[in-house]
Amino acid sequence: MSHRGLRRRTWRSAAPASIGVRGMNQAQSNFLKIIAPAAMTSSIATGVPASVTIAQAIQESSNKQGWGQSTLARVANNYFGIKATQLSNPNTYIELPTHEFRDGVEDVELAKFARYPSPAASFIAHAKLLSTAGRYLPAMKERNDPAAFASQLQACGYSTSPDYAIALIKLINEYDLRQYDAQPIKPPAAPAKA
Repeated sequence: MSHRGLRRRTWRSAAPASIGVRGMNQAQSNFLKIIAPAAMTSSIATGVPASVTIAQAIQESSNKQGWGQSTLARVANNYFGIKATQLSNPNTYIELPTHEFRDGVEDVELAKFARYPSPAASFIAHAKLLSTAGRYLPAMKERNDPAAFASQLQACGYSTSPDYAIALIKLINEYDLRQYDAQPIKPPAAPAKA
């Protein structure tokens, strides 16, 4: 399912005064309270929309037990399914099965995923990946529109799942995740002519 990690079929600065949304259970609200500040901080630093970061963390780190409960998140502090690049040291990665789509066909394969010392390190790596890797430049051009950003992430190959952008947008809308996005900076108004 996810090219970048363990994709689930889960459909479901200062932080806003009230973190949580009606319809969200207590465990989901607690998860959001933990990750929202990290997503907002990375958004301010890199321009990656916090709403998309939160939706990806939910999508990529969830299982039947809940948000942030995947083995990858719990054991390796990897909330985004980021693949490992430093394979010479086995302590820097974890090998787990993942669902991938190739030519529209889903298959399970083993993949090496990056291991992080803390959840915060995972959020920093995610923001750095999206904001500096050339392949995600089309998404970064859409940073003021979370839905367009999510669609571009899929188009850029972040996930092999054909429904990845739809899943992210659904999470953003269902849980009102746009409330965590920084407002776009508007250019100053031109001075009035006298």
